[in-house]
Amino acid sequence: MKKILCLAAVLLMSFSTINEEPVERIGVKGPIEFNKTKFSLAWTAHPKDNYYAQEYLPKNETVEHFNQLLTIHLFVTDLSVDDAISQKVSELNKRKETDKVCNFSVIKSPDGKESILDCLLSSGKNDKIDIVEFIVYRYKQVELKNNKKALLIYAYSKRSYDDKITSFLKNLKNDRTDLLNVMTSQELPKITIKE
Repeated sequence: MKKILCLAAVLLMSFSTINEEPVERIGVKGPIEFNKTKFSLAWTAHPKDNYYAQEYLPKNETVEHFNQLLTIHLFVTDLSVDDAISQKVSELNKRKETDKVCNFSVIKSPDGKESILDCLLSSGKNDKIDIVEFIVYRYKQVELKNNKKALLIYAYSKRSYDDKITSFLKNLKNDRTDLLNVMTSQELPKITIKE
């Protein structure tokens, strides 16, 4: 009987966790509009004292299987944009050793206060690619309350799966330019950490 009660308790906890609403922690509840699409808050995390992440999805998409995703990463740190970009470039160069599709480029704003890194990644099994993802990251150092510095990384992802990958890659040449223009002109959200 005790085993059945424990199992029932575990099942109830599992279902309550799955259905919980995401906890908004950085003052950006959404929806957010990007490239004429509305994105609503779908998932959040605060795994470290100085790190927050929030993901936003279009209607009818899931975190597990999406075509488009907006993510806000916030690191409470005085790490510069240049240092953060350097870390990401090192990560992507290492990834190139195992991801034949991996490619990236970095653009620095004229005033030097922001950078955009866009990349193309893939994943798969047994030499067969089943996911390709194009991501545009916009890096900016921001100031929070109490004069604390933070690094804001605003990211847009566009994915394709299986038999749709070839057409996705063909269209990416034009899509990339358009998405970089949208990211460059996008007003970044105002960040307020909820204590």
